[in-house]
Amino acid sequence: MDVKRLAGTLHEAYATGELLPVPSGTGQTLALADAYAVQHEYVRLRLAEETVAGFKAGATAPAPQKAFGLTEPITGVLFHSGHRKPGATLRLSDFRALMLEVELGFRVGKTIHNVPSNVDALREHIDACMPMVELAEIPYGGAKFTGPDLIAGNSASCAFIAGPEPDWRGVNINAVQVRFTRDGVTLHEAPASDVMGDQWQALLWLVGRIVDQGYALEPGQVLMTGSIGAAHPGKPGNYLADFGTFGQVGFEVVA
Repeated sequence: MDVKRLAGTLHEAYATGELLPVPSGTGQTLALADAYAVQHEYVRLRLAEETVAGFKAGATAPAPQKAFGLTEPITGVLFHSGHRKPGATLRLSDFRALMLEVELGFRVGKTIHNVPSNVDALREHIDACMPMVELAEIPYGGAKFTGPDLIAGNSASCAFIAGPEPDWRGVNINAVQVRFTRDGVTLHEAPASDVMGDQWQALLWLVGRIVDQGYALEPGQVLMTGSIGAAHPGKPGNYLADFGTFGQVGFEVVA
C-alpha cells in the first residue's frame, strides 16, 4: 500500500471540502496497522497549517465496534482549528455529515512521554476534567466503509466544544449523569461510566495507545474518552448537554 499517496488523497479532499474517497473502495483490504500509518501521514500533512489540540477515542461501545468490524476502540487527533466555544452556532453546510457526541475531556497538565503504570500515576498528569461535545464528521458520504477506513480518515475527528472546568478532584466522575436534549426533548441519558465501564480506565487506554503511536502528550492538550451514550446526527435545533452539577454545554445547529 502506498501510504503517502493515500494520505495525500485524503488530505487534498479535506482541503477542498469534498467527500473523502473510501480507502478500501478499490477492493483492497486495509489492515489496522496500515490505517494508522495513513492517519499518521495525513496528520503530518495537516500539521503544515495546524497544531495538535489533543486526541480522541472513538467506537468505545460494542455497538459501533460491531458495525465497523472492529474488536477495540480507535483513536484520532484533534486540531486547534476545530475548537468551538459554548453557545456556538454551527452550520450543517460546514460539515460533510455532522454527528454529535457527549463526552468528558481531560486536560494534560504535565508531559506524558511514557504510559503511566496505573490510574493513580495517570491522575498526576491531569489538571482538568470538563464536559465536552464532539462534533464528529463522517467524511465518506453514503459509501460503505470499514473501521480501518474510519481510522485512516482520522477517526471522524472534526471539531469539539469544551465546557466549563468544574472542581473535579475528589469527584466520582463515573457517577456523573448526562442528559442530552434538542429543543428541550431528551435524545438520551447515560452515566459517564458508559464509556468502557470506567472513565479513568478509558483514559489510561487512550493514553497508552497514543504514546504507543509515538506521540508525546503535552500540557494543554485535551483527551476525549468517547461518547457517553449514543451519537446523534446533527439536525437544526438548540442543543444542551447537561452534566448536572458538573456543568453544561449548549450550542445551536442551523441549516
